[in-house]
Amino acid sequence: MDTTLTITVDPVDERRCTFTVSRPVAPTEERRFSSSEEARGTPVAEAVLAVPGIDEVVVSGRTLTVVRGGDAGWQELEEPVRYAIASALEGIESQPRAPTVAVQDLDDDEMFALVEEVFERDVNPAVARHGGRVELIDVQDHRVILRMMGGCQGCGMANVTLRQGIEASLRRMIPALRGIEDITDHASGTTPYFAKQ
Repeated sequence: MDTTLTITVDPVDERRCTFTVSRPVAPTEERRFSSSEEARGTPVAEAVLAVPGIDEVVVSGRTLTVVRGGDAGWQELEEPVRYAIASALEGIESQPRAPTVAVQDLDDDEMFALVEEVFERDVNPAVARHGGRVELIDVQDHRVILRMMGGCQGCGMANVTLRQGIEASLRRMIPALRGIEDITDHASGTTPYFAKQ
């Protein structure tokens, strides 16, 4: 069975654009969101609303109608929206390759080793497609401390990668993970994959 994700883009008018995905992104009942807080529990909508310049998203089945605000046009917004959709779907659909581990069963050193394995096996190959890399700095009190580099440093979509990709994957494997801290100096990034709007 072909699992390749395809996204078709059809501008509706100057402010609205429809993104049709090759697999369902939400229930068929239409839902409208105008903030990431409203979209909590609907990861694809939450990820799209994290794209700078997006004001609203309407989801139904395989379709997202995205409403832009501000000065950025669809030429600049299309790729970040595609990336947000794909990242959110990867986060939803990917399953951990190792068994789920209860955080109380691990000390910080054991958790470091587990997270490092996930980064090398799953996270870094994914972000390398965009010229990025994620470095695990430490685990303190069951909180992961990391730094984003290359195309991820200063990327306008770094928060989507962090929350919808990395954190979602780690929480599936370690459900009681206490959090993730990104210590990246995003202002000094010189090769962001998506420039900040």
